Amino acid sequence: MRVLLDTDVLIDVEKGVRELPEAENHISVITLYEFVRGRKDFEKAKRLLEEAFTVIPLTNEVLLKATEIWRILRLRGSPIDDRDLLIAATAIAHRLKLCTKNRKHFEKIVEYGLELISPE
Repeated sequence: MRVLLDTDVLIDVEKGVRELPEAENHISVITLYEFVRGRKDFEKAKRLLEEAFTVIPLTNEVLLKATEIWRILRLRGSPIDDRDLLIAATAIAHRLKLCTKNRKHFEKIVEYGLELISPE
């Protein structure tokens, strides 16, 4: 199984609250940013994550998918945070299951091809 880890799952793994899924684990560049931005030694944290995971960049396919979904959600009056949208679009574009505890926001995107799994 190929999985994209959300930031909340990485934080729980760091705290020892849970283990990584037994899967091929990836993170989005957005997750990388969210995880390291509040750290004192952010350069070291960034390097460690880049060594531990495949970091998926924002590609044209991801940006176009995010834009498509954003436009629909905006018309419906139910937008979500741009960072969450970009993480979801990354999972969809790369055919990865998204492992997150934040199902509330991401469930709005399931109908566009997002597959959610809960952390163990």
